[in-house]
Amino acid sequence: MANQTETFMEEEGDNYFRRNKATLESAAAKWGEQFSDIDWIHHCLAPFRNEIGSILEVGCANGSKLARICNLIDARGSGIDPSQLAVAEGNRKLGDGGIELHAGTASKLPFENQSFDLVYFGFCLYLVDRQDLLPAVAEADRVLRNGGFLAITDFDPIHQHKRPYHHKAGVFSFKQDYSKLFTASGMYSLVAKTSFSHHQPSFDPDGNERVSTTLLFKEMDAY
Repeated sequence: MANQTETFMEEEGDNYFRRNKATLESAAAKWGEQFSDIDWIHHCLAPFRNEIGSILEVGCANGSKLARICNLIDARGSGIDPSQLAVAEGNRKLGDGGIELHAGTASKLPFENQSFDLVYFGFCLYLVDRQDLLPAVAEADRVLRNGGFLAITDFDPIHQHKRPYHHKAGVFSFKQDYSKLFTASGMYSLVAKTSFSHHQPSFDPDGNERVSTTLLFKEMDAY
């Protein structure tokens, strides 16, 4: 039986993109802002703007969010996503703008060691197969330079748990605080965190709906 990573590479990645394409292409997202998580990351990183020249988004879809953060920071961008459809569309639209997208998965990144100043997990870790989760963490750490930043947008529940994925039988959503996988190593420090949900731009009392964006710093020397 295929694991979730294979399922998304084979078909569900394209299906996910089709379902969410309209939102990505809309001129303004909910609450009157275009990608509030990206704007928040940009605000946090403003003092370090001149130190960020290369950005990787894991779970980039068609690169809409990646294009925004690259434009705000004036950086070149790379993205990876299991949807061939999303990647092809993004490369058609963004290929001449210093952004290149690749079809692939978080657990096997086709990039050189320490080649990025910022790595962003764009709401995707909750769908990574559990046998690929730690490889995905290791890959992100491998391609992020020492002294770089790592951002994660994902569910932020009260308790770690899994739920059936509504769109595909046999697939699960795994909800947990993914930033702890990095900070527990002692090599990453918390910079800032913002909490919201799909329903509102502020903290949601309903722990099942809660989402957060977390920004971490990869220490130059943690010892």
